[in-house]
Amino acid sequence: MKPDFVEANYNLIELGPRETGKTYTFRNTSNRSFVVSGGKATPATLFYNKATRKLGVIGLKQVVFFDEIASTRFDDAEASVSVLKDYMQTGKFSRGDQEFSAPCSIVLGGNIETNMELRQPETRYKHLFQVLPIELQDPAFLDRIHAYLPGWEIPKIRPENYATGYGLLTDYMAEIFAELRRRNFQTHVNAWVEMGNMTGRNQDAIKKTTAGLLKLLHPHRTPDTVTRDELVPLLDIAVEMRKRVTDQLAKILPTEFEGVEYGYRVRER
Repeated sequence: MKPDFVEANYNLIELGPRETGKTYTFRNTSNRSFVVSGGKATPATLFYNKATRKLGVIGLKQVVFFDEIASTRFDDAEASVSVLKDYMQTGKFSRGDQEFSAPCSIVLGGNIETNMELRQPETRYKHLFQVLPIELQDPAFLDRIHAYLPGWEIPKIRPENYATGYGLLTDYMAEIFAELRRRNFQTHVNAWVEMGNMTGRNQDAIKKTTAGLLKLLHPHRTPDTVTRDELVPLLDIAVEMRKRVTDQLAKILPTEFEGVEYGYRVRER
């Protein structure tokens, strides 16, 4: 499971081969998630319809998943992406003379040609954001993504991988996720970790990913009861996922993103 279901205002991208369950996960895990399936995305459907005075899906849902992102076209691209960019940074968006706040997480998903034998993207890509629409290949937009999930490391879904035995009803899980979204687990990270010489945006990304993973794996923990052994592996995953974003940004804009450091120190208790 991914942190976007339990962490508010979390921005994730997942690119990988076909048949790894990207769309299925977001369409079936929670009725509070919404799948935008390619086609055209407009400010009215995403944010606020000024004609009908109704909020769009980002104002109403907890997770919005842009499926087949390579095929998504933004109506009035400059305005749409500008509003989306601001929302991904602040959790707020403006339409006309009105401003709204929302906890919705943004997830970009799609396919990337993959060498299945080597379990890595084809080498023909200049960078691993190349499959996105050109209007989204803006470094300022991409830098707002907290984590890049490497879908090529996830196995394809096959019948022999199906779970057996008892499971949880998705409606029940959705209620648990909704409750966890209201809890601030970044206090757990702040109590233990000194981030070192990182930019604020990199620190926020790592804290949000770590907090989301803690909620999923150790929801019963408090800042005083979480252990170093539980926290450090999740921090390492969070750093890896954020570093993948800035590593690809370094290929697009090397003067700004080359040599980004991700050192952190876990305090002794």
